[in-house]
Order: sequence, then structure tokens, then C-alpha cells
Amino acid sequence: MFMQYVIAMGLAVLAILVAVILGDYGPWYLSWFLGTGFMVLVAVSAGVLFEAQEEAGDHGTGTSAAPDSGVMRVIAKPGQAGGKAN
Repeated sequence: MFMQYVIAMGLAVLAILVAVILGDYGPWYLSWFLGTGFMVLVAVSAGVLFEAQEEAGDHGTGTSAAPDSGVMRVIAKPGQAGGKAN
């Protein structure tokens, strides 16, 4: 436990030293780092969405928006929708 505390304090001191060295450039580098990460995240999620739509189109009727592909539907019997039978 004590060793984890020492490691965390060392990382904190290192982060403070880097912030002091960077000075006014720190916020710019932070925004660049976060922006690049978010761009990669959006690009990867768009690729996953494209692949899912292509796969759904291959298994469907030729359209990329198959309404029932991979979706389990639950349908109530007549008379059960309102909670009591008529």
C-alpha cells in the first residue's frame, strides 16, 4: 500500500514538473491530445456502424435497414395489453 502511495506521489510530481516546463503550451497540448483521441473514437465508431449496416444488408432482403435483424420482439396476446381481459 505504501509503495502505491509513493508511485502516485512520484507521478504527481512528474506531472507538475511537466506542467511547469510546458508553461503556457500545456492547455494547447492537452486539447490536441484530447481532440486526437476523440477523432479516433468517432472514426472507429463510424467504421463499426458501417460494418454493422453492411452485415445487416447482406443478411436481409437487399436493403441495409432490415427492421427485424437481430432484434427479439415481444408481442402481448389480445386482452393482455391493458393488464386485464375484456
